[in-house]
Amino acid sequence: MPLTLTPDLRAAIAAHALAEFPNEACGLIVDGAYLPCANAAGNPAVDFRIPDAVYDAHRDRVQAVVHSHPNGVPHPTCADMAGQLATDVPWVIVVTDGETVAEPIVWGADTPVPDLIGRNFVHGITDCYALIRDYFRATHSITLPEFPRDDSWWADGQNLYIEGFPQAGFVEVPRDGMRDGDVLLMKICADVPNHAGIVVRGGSLVLHHLQNRLSRREPLGPWLRCVTNVLRHKDLA
Repeated sequence: MPLTLTPDLRAAIAAHALAEFPNEACGLIVDGAYLPCANAAGNPAVDFRIPDAVYDAHRDRVQAVVHSHPNGVPHPTCADMAGQLATDVPWVIVVTDGETVAEPIVWGADTPVPDLIGRNFVHGITDCYALIRDYFRATHSITLPEFPRDDSWWADGQNLYIEGFPQAGFVEVPRDGMRDGDVLLMKICADVPNHAGIVVRGGSLVLHHLQNRLSRREPLGPWLRCVTNVLRHKDLA
């Protein structure tokens, strides 16, 4: 059953985040209740770790892992994404400045997937790669791997699209042969491809999701100047 954050859960998580500020608060949702945990990280101001014994004691009943980002980013970090994949349960983040607590950010496992069109951009959850993953699962019943990533990874010398898409089963195809379902890699003010979209509607539109915009379909033509690679999944070749 998908995780539901009741008012009581939200209040308990927020209270714990404020109480632990400026350190990261962490806890578990177990059997519908919030269980605050001690943060066993070496530097709890920038990281969290729930003691193994605590997690193991509740492992079969854990519904979500929760932690706060004190004065932090409103999205998962690379480490958060890797942790969520390792636990295979939803994760919850709350951002706090010590006085207020923002709305919880929930992702992973059986968290409901938003519509492909009109979703808000949240790095690591509903970003341009997430849109591609969700499109292939919904449209072609193809499950693509998740790649934990930090925001603006391309500015830190990484080349995740070029390195990751072969692992996800994609091969490069000629630009003049592109068709619906092909993935377009693009450079947007970067040295490496840092954006991607999907060819749809008979090759006339691109489905994509830019930061600070809702996901949408747009005429493909204006975006062709940004395209560096055209990729096709091996199962659709």
